[in-house]
Amino acid sequence: MARTSIESIRRQELIDATLQVIEEHGFQATTIGKISQASGFSVGIVSHYFGGKQGLLEAAMRHLLSLLQRDLLRSLELRPNDPRSRLMAIVDANFAGAQTEMQSAKTWLAFWAQAIHQPELARLQRVNERRLTANLRFYLRQLIPADEVRDTAQTIAALIDGFWLRAALSEGRLRSSDAERLCRNYIDQALIRSTT
Repeated sequence: MARTSIESIRRQELIDATLQVIEEHGFQATTIGKISQASGFSVGIVSHYFGGKQGLLEAAMRHLLSLLQRDLLRSLELRPNDPRSRLMAIVDANFAGAQTEMQSAKTWLAFWAQAIHQPELARLQRVNERRLTANLRFYLRQLIPADEVRDTAQTIAALIDGFWLRAALSEGRLRSSDAERLCRNYIDQALIRSTT
């Protein structure tokens, strides 16, 4: 039991160091040596737990995905249990908490860039995308005609990703709160259109 505990603590420390190094140096300049130095662990320990830089990036992405899931669950807990409020909670979770921190943003950007070329990262991105659109479709089905659900869910997901990307890259010119507001406005407009 203690061994598992120590192992999970070390793994998290290495993931945190990876996020830090990606934030400071970018993905391409991130090396096992820099992660080793930032974490205080030997290169051998880093390789032992993750097998290399690729394994660490995958673990860092799983960590960010788990933080997004945690933020979503918290956001859902704070909202009434009606479909519109749940849709807004999904938007809130994507523009709050860990998702808006620069360290997370830089890692997400590195992840997206690498996912184009690396099958395991592409798989993680597909899981994330499917989870988002499935959640959106679930609540939209309760609010709009069935033939509008897929396209509306895809549009909301694209708005979330697109505004998140713009906010992350804008150096403060587009605040997360503005991006969130624009996504919420689209949802309300889509709901109004479907009832008229």
